[in-house]
Amino acid sequence: MLWHDITIAGTGAWIPPIRPEDDAGPASPGGPPSMAVANGFTSAAVSTGETATQMAARAALRALRHADVASADVSLLAHATFQDEDHYTPAPYLLRVLGGAHTTGIEVGAASDGGAAALVTAAEHLTARPAATAALVTAGARFPHERWGHVRQIGYVAGDAGAAAVLTRGTGFARLVATAQATAPHLEVLTRAGQQGAAADSGRRFLAEQTGLMPHIDVLQRSTRRCIETVLDEAAVTPPEISHVVAIAIGSAVLDLVLSGPPLNRRADDTNWTFGRHLGHAGPCDVLLALDRMFRSGALRVGDRILVVSFGLGFRWTTALVEVTRAPAGVAARR
Repeated sequence: MLWHDITIAGTGAWIPPIRPEDDAGPASPGGPPSMAVANGFTSAAVSTGETATQMAARAALRALRHADVASADVSLLAHATFQDEDHYTPAPYLLRVLGGAHTTGIEVGAASDGGAAALVTAAEHLTARPAATAALVTAGARFPHERWGHVRQIGYVAGDAGAAAVLTRGTGFARLVATAQATAPHLEVLTRAGQQGAAADSGRRFLAEQTGLMPHIDVLQRSTRRCIETVLDEAAVTPPEISHVVAIAIGSAVLDLVLSGPPLNRRADDTNWTFGRHLGHAGPCDVLLALDRMFRSGALRVGDRILVVSFGLGFRWTTALVEVTRAPAGVAARR
């Protein structure tokens, strides 16, 4: 899907305190390092009280300021969420906090693909409604250790965060060039709720929490590469012309396997993973957090192309190509 006149005008992030991986709870007293450590995770952002939606609200306020867009001018809020036990209707909460009496608020439930999927939802909204001037994408994730600490043994550390982005028609600093999406619904069985976990408050776990992603790496590779090839072909861009790759922070082993072959031939260390490994996998927030850090770093040049590679349980994929058109607000352009 090629996009016309859809731009990113602002981004925001809210990251709680970061704890070393050893402080997140031992894998087993005196036991070997967890698989998450072997997968490259060093630490995780851990909320000390704020809910996922509250963190998303803080990130949204930063994104609106960054974009110099008033909340009253936002016609759609697309909120990416995953198992939010504190807010059953997070989008209306965000509208109340941000001030959006005339804004439509919806939840996008695409698991870890939610942040990227919400960007597409916002772009579709702006394209379909010529009178709309801005759409807000938010994401929030909070993974209590009691429920999610066990995932360290299948290869990753869950991190808490809030993230946001403002999309506008033609006024932003980065142009949304093209996107592609895919699904593999035959794998939905992996996310059906199973029996209660051993701990009283551990929740009903699903099969993917027991197996991890590695048994399904072939599907991940094929669908990811198909989406990447579609975006590059439609945009008439070659892999060497990609300046930066932003991917979900699912671990170095998985990213190496998914990205190392054609067409990209990249590895985890060639992506935002060098940043994400410190925050943990924050579900739908990952790619938005990475874009915020990148846009605010001052390291981007006009003309840089950023490839967003996202996927999530279910399974769903979203790939997006973004091109920097001018320096973000408050950031000096590099020459």
